[in-house]
Amino acid sequence: MTTRKSALLHLLLCALFVPFGLSQDAPILRDAVRPRRFTTDQVQAGTGLPTWTGTFTYNNRTYTYVMVGSDPSKGSVKTVIPTVIIPLKLTFSDGTVFDANGPLYTYHHASATKAVLASPVFQAADVTAGAVDLGTTQFVDAFQRGNFWSSVSTVSPDYHVLLKPIVAPEQAFDVPASGGHTISGPFGVKRGILNGSFIDQNITGPLFDKFQQITPGVFTIFLTYNVFPAGAYGYHDAYGNDPLTAKTYTYVSYLDPYQNLIDADISTLVHEVAEWMDDAYINNFTPCGILEVGDPLSDVIFELPDRHGRIWHPQDLAFLGYFSYDPSQSVNQWYTLENTFNQACE
Repeated sequence: MTTRKSALLHLLLCALFVPFGLSQDAPILRDAVRPRRFTTDQVQAGTGLPTWTGTFTYNNRTYTYVMVGSDPSKGSVKTVIPTVIIPLKLTFSDGTVFDANGPLYTYHHASATKAVLASPVFQAADVTAGAVDLGTTQFVDAFQRGNFWSSVSTVSPDYHVLLKPIVAPEQAFDVPASGGHTISGPFGVKRGILNGSFIDQNITGPLFDKFQQITPGVFTIFLTYNVFPAGAYGYHDAYGNDPLTAKTYTYVSYLDPYQNLIDADISTLVHEVAEWMDDAYINNFTPCGILEVGDPLSDVIFELPDRHGRIWHPQDLAFLGYFSYDPSQSVNQWYTLENTFNQACE
């Protein structure tokens, strides 16, 4: 078992982490910080996504959380969220092109978009927690089943929260020097740093305006290849002024080639999708801060084979019990999917 570290320490490590082989002026964040968009009352009153509300009590204080899907304690319900993937083709001022639909450095026959679609984020894989089989399903769905295993294993065996991918046409942008720059990466392959202000002003809003079919009930993935959005591996957020009409989304980078596991294939995408599922509107407060289930374990990456024998690299994720100090709902009464921590946060 890995020695437990506090959530605060992990956040600090993630903020200071610089991938091996990169040189840049500032460190690459694991998860770019997003501001709180809505009040707690607004989110609890209802959202554009199918969500449910739960509570827990710690030190005589009641904490309320809102998660995507349905309440697993109330029976087997399969929630399917349409998920639009928008591949980005970014041309930086030095002429470097980062194309999410272009050939990967390692596997020329594939692209970042094809790899993501073929991964356990969208395709079924057999996911276990110790000796317990959580099901052959999408990885983050399996995590959520394990999160509430006391209900799933009894009253809700067919409980699921699944993503249905829809690939939008690729969107191309020229990135001026003021909007980002390139840096050296592993094996001499360049990577890009895309400024958050450029993203907000030139990509997010304009593309949501362009794709009117993306409704508040749709999750959007803006996919970059070898580009760090907002100087980070990724982040998730909501676009709009009200939870009922806001559109939730994530920016993630698919990195190839890589030398460190934190860079590997779906580690960032798993991180962001899981945090979106458990706190889509970045408003679930706990005794240890915001309920960001990926942050405490950003550096805990493991291998997961899919049904075709391909090896993927998701990261470990923290169950609700890690934040609530009560793991009784989770599979094996563990604090994380891979049993990395043996105590709650502090």
